[in-house]
Amino acid sequence: MKDLYFFKGRNKKLLSVLTLNDATFWGADVFVAVVFALFITQHIDGGTATHVGIVYGVYRIVRALLALPIGAFFDRHVGYIDEMWGMISSSLLTGSMYFVLFSVTHLWAVYVCIIFIAIGHAINIGSWKILFYGSIDKQQQGHAIGMYETAMQIVYGIASILTGIVGDVFGFEWIMILAGIATVFSGALPFFVRKQLNQLQTNTK
Repeated sequence: MKDLYFFKGRNKKLLSVLTLNDATFWGADVFVAVVFALFITQHIDGGTATHVGIVYGVYRIVRALLALPIGAFFDRHVGYIDEMWGMISSSLLTGSMYFVLFSVTHLWAVYVCIIFIAIGHAINIGSWKILFYGSIDKQQQGHAIGMYETAMQIVYGIASILTGIVGDVFGFEWIMILAGIATVFSGALPFFVRKQLNQLQTNTK
């Protein structure tokens, strides 16, 4: 079993699962993002390039406004279990919004969905980074970050190719459905490393 872990150090299982979680969560995001502009202009009533820009602008502003409060929240709570629940809740929230987008045809609904997606992404970023970077042994930092980046870029590339194929063959609806399934699945992964998170809390926090 240990040969399945590509990371080194005492927390290699935790780092591997966290990377799988991130690859699944953000791979689903790339899966949607590649065609999201087309989704708005072709599938949403009255959607234009201007609305695409506004949607992405709203998303970034919400992320920016939430970054510090979410970080402060995690700092106030001792241990890493709150970060684990942050990852789980963000996956459920974001995944459910992809399922909602499956049936959306009005611009106002897109704005509502993107606000909740931004909230989910902000929670995920805040919780995941604390866990991942807090799990890396100092002497293995370069290897861990390099391994993570390699895995993520491969996943992003595959997701980018697949989303075009799925969109052409099955339509936007299946892109949203598959992204929702992958994102919700990512929320189950932290349960597999709860023991390691407890050990990490004992050793470092």
